[in-house]
Amino acid sequence: MPELPEVEAIRRQVRRVVMGGRIHKAMVRRRDVVRDRSNHRKGRLFTKDLGRGQVVDSVERRGKQLLVGFSDGGGMVVRLGMSGRITLEDGSKRNPVVAHQHLVWMVESPRPSQSPIRMSFIDPRRFGGVYLFGSVEDCRERLLTGLGPEATSIPGTRLHERLGRTRRMVKAALLDQSVLAGVGNIYADEALHSAGVHPERAGQSISLVEAEKLAVAIRSTLKRAIQAGGSTLRDHVLPDGSPGAFVGEHRVYGRGGKPCLACGKELEMLQIASRSSIFCPRCQR
Repeated sequence: MPELPEVEAIRRQVRRVVMGGRIHKAMVRRRDVVRDRSNHRKGRLFTKDLGRGQVVDSVERRGKQLLVGFSDGGGMVVRLGMSGRITLEDGSKRNPVVAHQHLVWMVESPRPSQSPIRMSFIDPRRFGGVYLFGSVEDCRERLLTGLGPEATSIPGTRLHERLGRTRRMVKAALLDQSVLAGVGNIYADEALHSAGVHPERAGQSISLVEAEKLAVAIRSTLKRAIQAGGSTLRDHVLPDGSPGAFVGEHRVYGRGGKPCLACGKELEMLQIASRSSIFCPRCQR
């Protein structure tokens, strides 16, 4: 599932290309991937709510979710789920038939003399979707409620306070989006290894010093992953078609049974919160 770095890398490309452009057409090819402003995925859908006639006013991110705001105050939250992705193409060229292309927006380029942009939402497994909102308040109160602080800026003191509320294993707590928004399985493993924290430690057992070290590891891991465009394992592709290159920098994720790159000890694997967790028994006591 795309995590914060993948969504942030997508956001940056989308913002650079469509920010300030006017949407002159919105096409819905599969109705049930869209939740309208009443949270329904059936019935009539007004394409103006998908931005038709509006200028793309903002392209932001909250946790693992992409937020696109329109000039009328409405907008949409794009959740990529397991296999969702956004594509950006030259809208002046013939639109090829693309499997699982559920939504298409035609956007006038904000740059004079440039071709229009075809922006598409593609999701083979349909675990993701597009959620429409009518205002910033509607988005915050209905679609973003319950999210914890952003992982990219979490200070050690706040992380310590939030982990101190739970007896769950620290890995499970990091995967909980109400504790910390944006971290998933890949970057939890990488940050815990970097900080030298065993994934089975109880959240309450993490000291302030350890929490500060872990917060630094989380922030630095996510920053490097964002710069690399995230990690392409199976489905993640950036809007321009390029893969995320951070997979080549994984030190523990996906390397169970291989030697630790820090000490040479064989990496071990266990299940936490129904997810595989890779760790070094020597570096992460």
